[in-house]
Amino acid sequence: MKKKLKVIDLFSGCGGLNEGFNEAGFQTSVSNDIWEPAGKTFLKNNKNSRFILGDITQNKVRNEIIKYGKKSDVLIGGPPCQAYSMAGARDVDDPRGKLFEDYVKIVKAIKPKYFVMENVKGLLSMEHDRTRLNGQDKIKLDKIKRLENKKNELLLKRKQSKNTPKIKFSRAEANQLEEIKDKLIEERKLTSSLRIKVTETIKKRFLNLGYDVHIQVLNAADYGVPQKRQRVIVIGGLDGYPVHFPDPTYKEKSNGKNLELFKSNLLDWVTVKEAIDDLKNKPEKISFNHIFTKCGKEFQKKINKTPIGRSVYGGFSDAYFRCPPNEPSRTVKENHGGVFLHYEKNRFMTPRELARLQSFEDDFIFEGSKSQILVQLGNAVPPKLGYSIANTLKEFF
Repeated sequence: MKKKLKVIDLFSGCGGLNEGFNEAGFQTSVSNDIWEPAGKTFLKNNKNSRFILGDITQNKVRNEIIKYGKKSDVLIGGPPCQAYSMAGARDVDDPRGKLFEDYVKIVKAIKPKYFVMENVKGLLSMEHDRTRLNGQDKIKLDKIKRLENKKNELLLKRKQSKNTPKIKFSRAEANQLEEIKDKLIEERKLTSSLRIKVTETIKKRFLNLGYDVHIQVLNAADYGVPQKRQRVIVIGGLDGYPVHFPDPTYKEKSNGKNLELFKSNLLDWVTVKEAIDDLKNKPEKISFNHIFTKCGKEFQKKINKTPIGRSVYGGFSDAYFRCPPNEPSRTVKENHGGVFLHYEKNRFMTPRELARLQSFEDDFIFEGSKSQILVQLGNAVPPKLGYSIANTLKEFF
C-alpha cells in the first residue's frame, strides 16, 4: 500500500490551502498560525490535527514545527513578503522580513520534496534594496520612501473624500499628487540599479537549498472557484522533482466573439448565482455562519438604490459592491471592501455566502465574531485552488 503523503501548513489561517491538500489525499503532519481565532477555526474542522499556535520567529515554536514536521513531503503556506519592499535590506529587524527567513529555515531543516508559497499578485512588482549600499545610495532610497509615503497619504485622503463629505481633497493636493508621481518615476529610474525584485531574492534563497523555483499567477476562477482571485503561486521542487502548475479546468464564458473560448471543452466559470442562490431566502443561522448585518436607516436607503455592478458609494469600488450574478465575484478581501451586496436582496452577503465564493464546503464552520470570520475568509486560499495544486504535485511522487 502506498504511503500517505504528508504536508506541513505554515501561516495556515483558517486552513483553506490545507483543505485542498487534504481533499487531494495529503495528511497534515503539523500546522501553525499566530492568530487564535483562525486557529480555533482550523481545529474545529481538523479535530485530529496537530496545530501549534505561536510565532515562528520564536525558536521554541519553530523547533516544535520541525520536530513534528520531519519527513513531510510538502510544505505549504504564504509568508508575508511586504518587508522586502517596505523595509528592505536596511532594516533587517523588520518582523515581516523575519517571517520569510524563518520559513526558509524550516524548509532547510525539513527538506520537503516541494514547497508551495501563496501571495498577492503585487509580489511580482515588489522590490527591495540591495545589500552593501554606501551612504549616498541610502540617502537616495530614503528620498524615494518619503515620496512614496506622501503619495500614499494623498491617495488615502482622495479616496476618503469620495466617501466622506467632511473630508476635502483640494485642487492643490491633486496637483501635488501628480507632481509626486512624476518625481517618483524619475527617481526610480535613477536608482534602479540599487534595487532588486523580491521574486529574484526568493528564487536565490531557495536555489541555495537545492530547489528549482517557478513562479506563476493563477486565477482561482479557472479551477472552479466562483471568484476572480489572482494570486502568485511559488513552487519549489527539490533535487530534480519537476515543477508543474495545474492546468485550468474552467474558462470564462464565451460571448460568441472569442473563438478560442467558444471551441474550448473546458467548463464555464462558476457564477455567483450558481454558488449561493439557494441561500438567498434562508433565515439567519449563526451556527452555520449565515449571519446578517444590520444597517442604519440612511445606509439601508443607499443599499436599496445601488444597482448591480456598482458600489454603495456610486463608483466601481470593491467596498459594498453589488455583485453581478452571472459571473464569478470580485476578490473576497479581509476588510469591508470584501463585503459584497447581494445581487438580488438588499443586504450584505453573509459569511456563509462569502465562504461559498471561496469554495469552502458547507460543513466547514468558522469560529469567532462576524468581523473575525470575515478576516479569515479574506485571507484564505480557496480550497479548490489548493486541491488543483496538490493534485498536480501528487503525480510526481
